[in-house]
Amino acid sequence: MENRVLYEVLEPEIEENSEFIIDNDSKAEWALSVIKAEKADRDRLVAVCEQKIQEYQEKIEHFKKQYENRTSYLISCLNQYFQTVEHKKTKTQETYQLPSGKLKLKYPGPEFVKDDEKLVTFLEQNGYEEFIQLKKSPKWGVLKKKVVISGENVVTQDGLVVEGVKAIERPPVFEVEVD
Repeated sequence: MENRVLYEVLEPEIEENSEFIIDNDSKAEWALSVIKAEKADRDRLVAVCEQKIQEYQEKIEHFKKQYENRTSYLISCLNQYFQTVEHKKTKTQETYQLPSGKLKLKYPGPEFVKDDEKLVTFLEQNGYEEFIQLKKSPKWGVLKKKVVISGENVVTQDGLVVEGVKAIERPPVFEVEVD
């Protein structure tokens, strides 16, 4: 409704049932001013939403910290209690069941920090080539500069049709820029 009022103020000749045609610079300028106003309105609304998102993200962090502050002492006490009672032990964790929940001590696996170059060298030198993967990929950016397009076909300078590539024409895109 607000936009319709804006249109009526700027161009009262437009009626809802008539077909509007831009056929002169004055009407084109009017259309650009409407687009500019709509863009400003969009940008304003997006900025308000982004501000609300930021506020909610801050609230989320606040609630997480508040939870941490309110429960860390109790969790520490439960951990101390856990150390004093008989509990189930497996290879990956220890657990103690209570009516309202479970206390767990988990043993995560190790974190691996790899240097791929050194690892590949080690595997090559020690006969473990089956653990090395070779990844072949085309240098499309370089090849693209040396081919031509013929319909849907991509053709080399020698006249060979490049297999595995199709050239699909895309329609032009009309854009309007407003200051």
